[in-house]
Amino acid sequence: MDINTNLKLLIADDHLLFINGLRLILKEHFNMEVSDFALNGMEAIDKCRREEFDLVLMDVNMPIIDGIAATREIKLHHPNTKVLIVSMLSGLDAVSDAMKAGADGFLIKNADASEFTKAFHAIQNGQIYLSDYFSNLFSEDTSGKTARKDYIRFTENIITAREKSVLKLISEGLTNPEIAAILHLSVATVNTHRNNMLAKLELPNTAALVRFALDNKLV
Repeated sequence: MDINTNLKLLIADDHLLFINGLRLILKEHFNMEVSDFALNGMEAIDKCRREEFDLVLMDVNMPIIDGIAATREIKLHHPNTKVLIVSMLSGLDAVSDAMKAGADGFLIKNADASEFTKAFHAIQNGQIYLSDYFSNLFSEDTSGKTARKDYIRFTENIITAREKSVLKLISEGLTNPEIAAILHLSVATVNTHRNNMLAKLELPNTAALVRFALDNKLV
C-alpha cells in the first residue's frame, strides 16, 4: 500500500507527551518528519495561516478552540489541507461533527501503525477514512462527498425518534410490558423496536445496546 510520506505535517494536541509519542511512531513506521505542532485549536489555525501544511493530525478536546472548530476554520481557508482527527472520543456525535467540519478522517487514539497506514492511503486518494472501531456501522463505500453526507445522515438518523423513546426506557431498566404501558404500544411493538436497534447496530444483546446508547449519548 503506497503512501506519500513526504508531507508537511502538523500535529495539534494539548498533550505534549502524545505529540512526542506520535512523532516517534510516524518516524519509525513511515519515515515521516513532523514539521510543527500546536497545543490548542487556535494555535493550529494560526500556524496554518502562516504556512501551508499537507496534513494536520487534530485532537478534538483542546483549550481555547476545540479541534472541530479548528478543523472547520482550516478547511474553510485551506481546502487542500487534509485533516485527520485523532481522538479518544468514540461517540457518533463526534464523528458527525467532524464530518460536518470537513475532516478527511477520524481515528481513535489507540489506533496502531497499520490503521494509520490505511488512513493515510485513503485520505491521499481523496477518500474519507473512519477508524476500524466504526467499521460495523458504515458502508464500505468511502469515496468523496457522497460518503461524507452518508456519514452525517447515518450518525444523526441511525435510530428513529420512537426507537430513542424505547431505548431511554430500556436504559432505565424497564421491561417490555412496562415500556408498552408508558408509550401506549403493544408489547410486540416494543420488542420489534428493540430487535430493530440490535440489528441496525449489530449488537449482540440488550446490555450491549444500553452501553452503546450511553457511550453515544443517545439517552
